[in-house]
Amino acid sequence: MTFSGGQPLNQYQPSIIVPILTEAFKRNGIKFNAVHHPSLRSLLYSSTGTLDGELHRVYNFHKVSGNKYPGLIRIESELLTIWLAVFATKKITFASWTDLREYKVCYARGKKILEKILSQHLPKEQIVTADNDTHAVKMLSEGLVDLVVSESRLGDDLLEIHSEFSNITKVQQLHPIRMYSYIHKKHLQLATLIAETLEQMKKDGSFAKIVGAIDKSINLH
Repeated sequence: MTFSGGQPLNQYQPSIIVPILTEAFKRNGIKFNAVHHPSLRSLLYSSTGTLDGELHRVYNFHKVSGNKYPGLIRIESELLTIWLAVFATKKITFASWTDLREYKVCYARGKKILEKILSQHLPKEQIVTADNDTHAVKMLSEGLVDLVVSESRLGDDLLEIHSEFSNITKVQQLHPIRMYSYIHKKHLQLATLIAETLEQMKKDGSFAKIVGAIDKSINLH
């Protein structure tokens, strides 16, 4: 059973989700494997059944993607909550997405929730897509765009790892986003089984134990 994700496996979301899913599938006698592909390619592979599922997508993925990927079924157990945030090289304040209309705003290609939000509130010519989050932040650092919208934790990690991004700060944290895994419809019965297993893991404490161990490991580095 192989799931794909749009983030490198050593980044925060997959580092939490992969061991959780590995344990859930193991409890059902199934070996689980995770791979990384660029976000849109990952969706292509998982939605067509070339691979078996998506590691992490938002709860309302089908709504924000315009129901373009009917082959994917949500595994009905929340895995993680992330926060969106705005990063900039200058101090800015804003009260709503519409307030960002005067800025050139960048995000990583394939993030359907950001594609949906930004296209609703900003002129098309003000929206820039990058190959990935690192590329987006690099463009910001070099002055090619005014703002980057990314996941708060991921953005923080990129700023910490890359000294060349020292001119960038997180200017505002936005709203939380609930993250789920999705499985190809050929595994419909397994979707229910894995969801039930994940809920059992939450009850028996193993879910929290895995998350705690990963958080501790990340904080030690």
